[in-house]
Amino acid sequence: MVSTFIYWAVFAALAAWGLWSLVFSCVYLSNHENGNLWFFAIINAILGLLGWLFAWIMSNTAWQQYWFASQVQPSAWFTYLLIGYLVLIVLQVILGREKKVQAA
Repeated sequence: MVSTFIYWAVFAALAAWGLWSLVFSCVYLSNHENGNLWFFAIINAILGLLGWLFAWIMSNTAWQQYWFASQVQPSAWFTYLLIGYLVLIVLQVILGREKKVQAA
């Protein structure tokens, strides 16, 4: 039971932050503040790595028993969410570049 609650809480937190990041990335793009996308790309990379680590732990039922004393069947939606994070990070890095100002 504990692992089920933790699993879906982590999923909900990552999904909420990903949506928040996507919305504000669109806001910054529309305001031509592309440099701010680097902040979101760094935070998303850290959360993505933590998400992959969590998914790796949850993919093995013996590790679930060790860490959480219960088991949950991992969902494919968690993998789709992490792939979405990867796509979002790549887009933020590409779109976050600023053009160099030409010296006069």
